[in-house]
Parts: sequence; C-alpha cells; structure tokens
Amino acid sequence: MDFRINTNLSSSLAVLGARRNMTSLYKSLEKLASGRSINMASDDPAGLVITKQLQSQIGGLSQEIENVNANINKYQSASGTVMQMRDQLIEMRSLALGAANSGFNNEAAQQAYDSAAQSLASTYNLTAANAEYNGANMLDGSAGSLASVTELTSVDLSNPEAAVSSLAEIDGALAELDEVSIELGSTQKYDLEGRLSSLEIQRENLTAAESSIGDTDYASEITNMIRSLIGTKASMAVLSHSYLNAQTVIDMLD
Repeated sequence: MDFRINTNLSSSLAVLGARRNMTSLYKSLEKLASGRSINMASDDPAGLVITKQLQSQIGGLSQEIENVNANINKYQSASGTVMQMRDQLIEMRSLALGAANSGFNNEAAQQAYDSAAQSLASTYNLTAANAEYNGANMLDGSAGSLASVTELTSVDLSNPEAAVSSLAEIDGALAELDEVSIELGSTQKYDLEGRLSSLEIQRENLTAAESSIGDTDYASEITNMIRSLIGTKASMAVLSHSYLNAQTVIDMLD
C-alpha cells in the first residue's frame, strides 16, 4: 500500500468529489425551490436567451389581449345602451299609437301622451349625445365613436295627425338602431372576439414553449437531487476513510 505524508491524494480526490456533489445538490435545490430550471446564465446560456425572448413575446401578447378585451367591453357597453334606447323608442311608439286614435282622446289625454313622449325623446337624445365609455363618446358620430345615432327632432303627439307623422320618425329611428346593433354585434363577434381567440391561442402556445425550456421538471430534478445527496454522503465517507489511513501511518511511527 502506498502511504504519503506530504500529499494525501485520496483525501484531495474525495474533497473534489464532495464539492462537485454539493454543487449539484445546491443547484437541484435551487431549481426545486424556484420552479425554474434556468436561474442564471451558467445553467443554460442559450436557454436563458430563448426564455427571455419568449417571455417578452408573451408579455406583448398579454397587452394586446388586454387591449382587445377593453374594446370588447366598449362594444358591449354601446350595445347595451342601444338596447336601452330601443326600449325607449318602443314605449314612445306605443304612446304615438295611442295619441293617433282620433275621436277617442280628449285634450287632457292628448296632452298626457305628448308630455310623456317629449320626456322620452329628450332622454333618448341625451343618451345618444352623452353615452360614454372611459371618457370617449360612443354614439354621437364624433371621432373615435362607434356609431352615429340621429336625434329625434319632430316627435309631436299633441294631436292625432302629428302623432301619425311622429310614428314615421320613430319607426325610422328604430330601423337605424337595428342597423347600429347589427354593426356593433358583428364587429364584436367576428373582428374583436376572433382576434382575441387568435391571440389567446398564440399566448398559450408560447407559454407552453417557454415552460418546456424554463420550468423545472420536478421528477427529473428530484432524481438528480437524490443522486447528488447520495454522492455527497459517499464522498464524505471516502474522505473520512482517507484521513483514517493517514492516522494509521502516524500510529506506525510511534
């Protein structure tokens, strides 16, 4: 057996093995704790660059999705307002039909019909002019609005003849709102929601790709950790044995 005093080669090799196993063990623990297989450039230089690029693309898609969702909410708000205005027109039309019944209404009834219709028309016009979403008008035809709804200007139920004329204006307003509803619904369904679905699929695919590169494979990493732990214990045992051999040499010199 070869015994050396100045250089304990076996202990040096044992220390080196223990250091390597401990380094591997710490890396495994880091990956398990963080959930990421790449925590620093030394783990996988190319993989780190790729994951950062993918994360940037995912962030951009997330912002686009948020923007599209905001637009969808705007269109939904506009559609809800248009339906509310349509209900006002339907009520106004019922009043006009009642006011057009010549020979039946007295002056007080005629005035009641007209007063109610004027109130509804005023509310309708105010809604069209002031409907907003996040500070932007939606239905007044201004820049950035989603539609242009014509105000009611000739609603008059003060007598049966005027009521008949007002019916034509109300029916025209109903037809206009129906066209606006179709346009809003089509844009939301086929443009915005279609775009949203496409963006979400892209983000899902990129997220899966980034995860396959950057996320920790727990089954594999736990195996690595156990291997490193066993290797560390074995290295420590060998190191302890090497010092025991040195002590044996010293004892021989007594």
